[in-house]
Amino acid sequence: MRLKIEMQANVHNRGSAKLTRGMMIWHLFTDIENQFVEMIDVFPPARVTEKAEKNMVAVIKVPELNPGESFSPTVVLRIDTITRDWLMEPQLATEERIAKNRGIYCSMQKYWEFEDPLIQELSQNAAERTGDDESYAKLAFQIVRDSVKLKTHLDERRGAARAVREKEGDCDEHADLFIALLRAVRIPARRIVGHYYRNGPEPEPHAWCEMFLERNGWIPVDPALGNFGIMTEHYFSRIREGHISERPTIHLKWSGIASQAPSVEEVVRMTILKNGQG
Repeated sequence: MRLKIEMQANVHNRGSAKLTRGMMIWHLFTDIENQFVEMIDVFPPARVTEKAEKNMVAVIKVPELNPGESFSPTVVLRIDTITRDWLMEPQLATEERIAKNRGIYCSMQKYWEFEDPLIQELSQNAAERTGDDESYAKLAFQIVRDSVKLKTHLDERRGAARAVREKEGDCDEHADLFIALLRAVRIPARRIVGHYYRNGPEPEPHAWCEMFLERNGWIPVDPALGNFGIMTEHYFSRIREGHISERPTIHLKWSGIASQAPSVEEVVRMTILKNGQG
C-alpha cells in the first residue's frame, strides 16, 4: 500500500517572554522491514538524520517567537508498506549479537517493572509451562490479551505494574506488560510507537512491541490487536524505544529564559495513493 503521510506541528509561545534560539527534534519514522520511505519533504527545509535505534528525525530551527506567536512546520512522507510474516523467514543470530541485545534490551525501566511481585509470579508460571523463548513469548502474549481488557486511548500511560493490577489498559499497557514479561526472563524486547491506518484521514496513534528471537531476529508483536510475528500494511512505525522507555514525538529545546514552556501539538493525516499518484 502506498501512503501519503502529512504531519503538521504547532509550537505556540503561551508565555509573556520572547522565545529565542529554539530547536525542534521531530520523530518522523523508524527503520522497519515492511516499510519503505520513498520521499521526505520538510518545510521549512531542515536536516533529516538518524538518531539512536534507527529513528529518523527532522532537526528544525524554531524562529524567535513573541508572546502569542506560533510556528507551524510541516512534513510530507510517501511510503510503501507491505504485510509480512517474520516467523516465516529465519535469521540466525551470532552469539555476539545475542549477548549485545540481552545487555541492552533486558533492563528494568520506567513502565517495564519486571521485578514487581505480580509480574514475577506471572513470568515464573509461564516459564514453568514452556521450554524455549518462542513458546514463552507466545504464552506471555496470550496472558496479556487475557488479563488486560482493551480500552480506547487512555489519558495517561500506566505501565506494566498498574496494568497487571488494574486489568485494563490501551495499546500502551498491552505493550508495556508484554515487554516486562519478556525482560523478566531476559528475552530482549522493546516498544514501537506509530499509527494504525483504518482508511480514514486521521490514523490512530498506536503502540506495539518488537522481541528478539535467536532464530528470527527482531519480530513485531502487537498484543492489543492480536498480531504475533505478523505486521500488516496498515502499520506506520515512527519511534523505536528500547534503550529508554519513552521518547517524545516532538522534543523542543531553547536557550534563554521562558516565562512559560511553549505548547507543542501535532496533527497527522494519511491518504492512500492510487496507481500513478505520488
